[in-house]
Amino acid sequence: MSRRVLLWSVLLASAGVSACFGLDGFLYSRTRVERYTLPAEGDTPEETVSPERIEPVEIQVDGEVRLGAAYVKAAQQPPRAYVLYFHGICCNLDVHIARPTGLANLGYDVLVFDYRGWGTSTNVEPSEAGLLADSQAALAWMSARSGLPASRIVYYGRSFGAAVATQLAVEAPPAALILESPFSSVQELVRDSSNMDLSAGFVSESSWDNLSRVRALRGVPLLLLHGTADDFVRPEFSEQLHAAANEPKRLVLVEGADHEDVPRLMGEEYARVLELHLEGSAVRP
Repeated sequence: MSRRVLLWSVLLASAGVSACFGLDGFLYSRTRVERYTLPAEGDTPEETVSPERIEPVEIQVDGEVRLGAAYVKAAQQPPRAYVLYFHGICCNLDVHIARPTGLANLGYDVLVFDYRGWGTSTNVEPSEAGLLADSQAALAWMSARSGLPASRIVYYGRSFGAAVATQLAVEAPPAALILESPFSSVQELVRDSSNMDLSAGFVSESSWDNLSRVRALRGVPLLLLHGTADDFVRPEFSEQLHAAANEPKRLVLVEGADHEDVPRLMGEEYARVLELHLEGSAVRP
């Protein structure tokens, strides 16, 4: 079964359970855990780090919400740059640690965090506003750790995390924004994936309107990475975002890559593309 068919099935099932806001259960597909394993050994040498380079972190959002997180250090210090990483909808950060460890092996210090309701984070219902508060708290932690303002920190969002990263970028513009396999908005995702021409408000409390937010960014270098074989979030979404974005911007379509394997199929070009994107940005420690 393709990812597009699977997504359609989830959407239809959600619509059957609730005539309103049915998509939120899909967008916020959470897994709770009591503690993280934070695996240092990845599927490839490029994603494997020594265990001492992964530091468990707890981030306080307010008096009621705290976030589980992990800080992955580059072998070289000081690092090339500091990266705030936003993961996708599924599971918790244990499942997503490969991207941060891979980035750390390219010379970047990376903070990855679980949004409210995910992993060990406080189990409250997620929302667009709530995830913005989480992102702002994670950014404050990263700024304190690095000694740098947001304007010298890189945001990297993958899939659903691209929406969370873009939302924060409008509020606190970063040194650079990297979006891997993003969608353009909830409404466009529903229209494309389920063939149901419904308003976003009918199926979700959240709009996650990346298109409008990308259009609002000024002076933030934007890099879009997307696999041409992605049948979960189609590459046309990145093309839409690229067309709407202001300069400087770059779209890299990775031939044959699906939703999961963009860095792997890019190979050594992945590191070169990231370095070129950050060249000239105010990211140096």
